[in-house]
Amino acid sequence: MQYELNNITLFRLLRIAIGTEGASVGTLNSEGISWRAVYNLARKQGVLAIAFDGLVKSFEQDKEFAKSFPQTLKLQWINAAFNIEQRYERQREVCAELAEKLAENDIKTLCMKGLAFSTYYPVPNHRECGDFDCYLYDDYARGNDILRKLGAKVDEEMYKHSEIIYRKVMIENHRFIVAVRGGKKMKNLHKLLDNIARNEERKTIFDTKIEMPSPMFNALFMNYHSLTHFLSEGIRLRHILDWALFLQKEQANFDWRRFYELCEEYNMRAFVDCMTAIAAQIFGIQIANPQIVVESSYSMQVLDSVINDDNAIFSQSVGPWRKRIMLVQNMFVSRWKYKAFSNQGIFTKFVSLVWGFLTHPEEN
Repeated sequence: MQYELNNITLFRLLRIAIGTEGASVGTLNSEGISWRAVYNLARKQGVLAIAFDGLVKSFEQDKEFAKSFPQTLKLQWINAAFNIEQRYERQREVCAELAEKLAENDIKTLCMKGLAFSTYYPVPNHRECGDFDCYLYDDYARGNDILRKLGAKVDEEMYKHSEIIYRKVMIENHRFIVAVRGGKKMKNLHKLLDNIARNEERKTIFDTKIEMPSPMFNALFMNYHSLTHFLSEGIRLRHILDWALFLQKEQANFDWRRFYELCEEYNMRAFVDCMTAIAAQIFGIQIANPQIVVESSYSMQVLDSVINDDNAIFSQSVGPWRKRIMLVQNMFVSRWKYKAFSNQGIFTKFVSLVWGFLTHPEEN
């Protein structure tokens, strides 16, 4: 599949940023590149500050390119990267305070996604983070109560997690690690991840009380989360880059046999292979471990969906029933995704979603 020059340019910037390709003179100084289009694509894909890292490295190697680059856009890009840094540092500061307060009450704070995944990046605060997702083990309700007493606004309407606003930072306190309304298999996946979180080695990050999960937890949850979003609304390059950088850091010291067995059990194997193939083909990740599978017949179709589809749901400012309608619409528009990566057809998936909503099996 051929990609237009602007897409190829963004891929190259990201490779330069993460160190899988070197910056060199003349590489990015093509008259056919629309830098405004590259900027807009990077913003849409959640990799704006990371792409800017690649641009800065290119400026350092190619002074003529730096001089010829549109100055207004350069200033805009600098400002955007600065704002991403500021949001990241604000979240880190507030969540470190939150974890400290919870620790005073003998509650451990496990970080899921965002800040934890950012530790794989060369410049962690250039990885865009959304909400702070945390898991407090058996202290979900007590954590909500403590945060209320600290002045946080706590909404417990969602069964899976509470939504908390603390010092203007959005926090999701997870009662369940995964969407257990998906049926027995999802309940079992929650139990598995809970067991891994409790029993495998964790470490604190940023000299705070925030705990980072083990590599096995990160690998399973990262791909579960990406697959869930890919099926329902699509994912962005940031999701694939998370996995690419996990592979770059952890591939040599990781139990791939166990991981693949669990992926087979929880119907994630085809998707994981696809993510790995894109990481190698597009982001230049060198796979030296022979246990890792780097081939997928769906890799370019998935990449095309990532770049071109615009089916976002959960970031939309619409009511819950409108989001449910959009979810069903996406299921039928993207039938091929379920055929390729899910053990359920779209009709079966639709029925299970409705049944789960009506019967609340997480209470069983």
